[in-house]
Order: sequence, then structure tokens, then C-alpha cells
Amino acid sequence: MKTQFIFIILCLLVMAACSTSDHAANPICVRVIDGQGNGIANATVVIGTRTGQVMSFSSTGDDGEAYFDGAPSHATITAAFSCHASSADRTYSYVDVVYDVNVSVVTLTLGTCDQNTRQVHINVTDEVAGVTDREVTLGPITYNGSNVTMDIHELQDDGTISVFATGYDAGGDIEGYGFALDQPAVDGSVIDVAIDRTDLVQHTHRFENVPPRFMSYYAFASLFRKHAPTNLPFNFTWGMAPLPAVMATYSTAGFADNNMLTATVSVDQDSDGTADADIGLVRYLKDSSNQVFDFGQAPLIPGDLAYNAGMAGRPLISWSNNDSSSTMQKITIDYSATSPQRVSCAYTITVPATAGAAIFPDLPDTLADLRPGAYTNLSLETVKFDEPTSYDDYLDAIATYNGPFYEEETLSCYSYTRVSRVP
Repeated sequence: MKTQFIFIILCLLVMAACSTSDHAANPICVRVIDGQGNGIANATVVIGTRTGQVMSFSSTGDDGEAYFDGAPSHATITAAFSCHASSADRTYSYVDVVYDVNVSVVTLTLGTCDQNTRQVHINVTDEVAGVTDREVTLGPITYNGSNVTMDIHELQDDGTISVFATGYDAGGDIEGYGFALDQPAVDGSVIDVAIDRTDLVQHTHRFENVPPRFMSYYAFASLFRKHAPTNLPFNFTWGMAPLPAVMATYSTAGFADNNMLTATVSVDQDSDGTADADIGLVRYLKDSSNQVFDFGQAPLIPGDLAYNAGMAGRPLISWSNNDSSSTMQKITIDYSATSPQRVSCAYTITVPATAGAAIFPDLPDTLADLRPGAYTNLSLETVKFDEPTSYDDYLDAIATYNGPFYEEETLSCYSYTRVSRVP
């Protein structure tokens, strides 16, 4: 029966492809970027038909872009990049796929092996009374102390960094804070930060319609400056059920030009004592404020996630999307191995909400090593935006993606459900 079911899905996909012409030639620009919005040179971009058959491929230039004179309607666009991290003695491969593309510009995101780690030395001084302990936050990382050396993990749009310092009293209460804005990201440089402010603003967030059988939660608020996040420990909370009635976070004038707030719960759908789904809410806000996180707004949890290896490195992933109001779905395939070589592969496939199956696209022979043959973890995420957003609108909006896309009003607030499985 399973084989018959897969055959039926394949037939439906083929018939859908035949029902719409794939021969219309539409010029397209494909941007390939890393997680910070920087273009990736020498990535391979593949233009494929609706069913993922290769039509043409090319490499990105120094700006991370590749141009094609013609792409079919409902095209499949694939970007791939591999690199070796000598520090980990591991080869990393990244493949990002977008199906059903009918826009003239599309952006795909891959990882890199950037080993040019830079460090800065940060000196903190106290200009408010009562401080006995200090935390220094640079991007996603926080260290304790008054004199710390920290790695630079993310840059702001202008190539600079901003540092946040928090002072606590002996009881762990915040006495003051300070920051150094837009500092040069020069390896070995020294940044001075004074804890000289006491005007943190507190916000209170409530949670509603928490799903039954939820097991754990986490929620946080991140301060963004020029698309770079600053994750302050006191803006983060997590734990096991029950979920607290309220959560407090803090913001400050003069540091952030945007704020990201998110709340996620894990759910045990089958009551076997193990979480098997996540439900999350994400909001980007120019000005932080009190919020109500209503989990009843999230899309319904998808089901029946299945993986069939198929042939020639083109596995078939199938599932049921139980929420027709969602916008898009993202499949993630992770694979790691230590023998015969140390490798890690990360594949993502984006499809419209109407899809219930996806066949991994064909790749040219030059990328034969990247054809997936197995997986370590498989996940599916269904995304629904608060504002009505079509799949084409979503692809159009991320064409100018540069870090979080909070400038796009219709994409600034969304919810998701995620399921995963292992072999």
C-alpha cells in the first residue's frame, strides 16, 4: 500500500506539471546570501522545471547573484554551496530549494565556513551605585565580567557592532545598563562601555489558548540594531509546563531600531511523554510594547510526515497540511556522518501551502555528491502570516531580504507549527 500511495503522489505531481506550461521563458535573478544577508560567491544556482528537472545552471558572482535569460513558469530554483572548516575538520554542504517560483527575483539562503573569527576586548566601568556583577552582550553571546574578550558572530548592516552591558546588585536585580553603539569590528580592538543608565522600560506579555498536552516553553525578546540581534539574558525565559501567566521583558531608548518577540511551546500530541511538535509565534515590532501571544492563531499541526529515499538521490517527502490558511511550508533535511569523511549537509525546501509532497530536485552531475541519500533529522514547518499573504507575495518580499525581513509589513508577524522525525 505504501508503494502504491507514493506512486499516486508521483502521478499527481506529474499531471499537475503537465497541466501548466513550463516552457514560458522568463528572465530571473537569483540572489544567494548567508544568514547575515551577505552575497555568497561561487555558489551553484540551478534552474529547473516544475518537477525539478535540470534546465540550466550557473555560478554566482562576487555579489552572490546569478542571472538567467529564461526560467519556466512554476520553476524550481536551487542553490548549493560546500566548504571545508579546517577547525572542525568537517565539510559542510548547504542546499536551498524553492518550488513553484513565478517571480523575477528570488533569494536563497545558505551557510558558509567563514573562519575569519575576530575578537574584541570590552572594558566595563560602573557609573551607577550598587553594581556588584556585570554581563556583557555582543550579538547572541553574553559573558560575565568587567573585562572580557568576545568573538564577533554577527555584523550590523554597516559592518559595525554594538555592545550592551548590564549591572546587577548582589541579589541579582538590575541596577543599570549601558551600551557602545556602532563600533568598528576590528580584531583585537578595545571597546569601552559605561553602565550609566537606569531607564529600562518593562513590558508584560500574556499567553492565551495554550494547546493541551504542551510540555515545555521558551520565550524571548531580542533587540535588533541594523538587522543584527542582541539577545539579552534577562529577556529570555524557558521551562516545563505549566506556562506562566505573564512574561516580563525590557527595552531601552537609543539602542534598538526594531524588536523581535517570540514564544514557542512543545506539544506531546500522542501523550507518550515525548514532545513531537512545536508551535511558535514571532513578531517584529519597531517599538516594543505589551503583547498577547495567542497560540490559537497558529496554523494547525501538520501530520503524516514521511520520507521515501526514491531513486538517484531524489527522495520524496510527503505530509498532510491541515491548515489551508497557511502561506508556505519549509522542509528541512539534516544529515551528518563521521565515516568515511566528516560531513554535515543541510537541505531546505520551500513550497506553497497547497503542497502535500515534494520530490527533491535533480542536480547536475557537478553536484552529484550533494544528492541526499539519507537523513539524520527531517522536519516540516508550516507558516502563516498575520496579514493575508500569498506565496508569490512572500517570494517577492524576501527578494530584498537582508537579515530579518521586518521592514515588510505583511511579514512582520507570523506563526508556525513544526513537526520532525528521525530515521
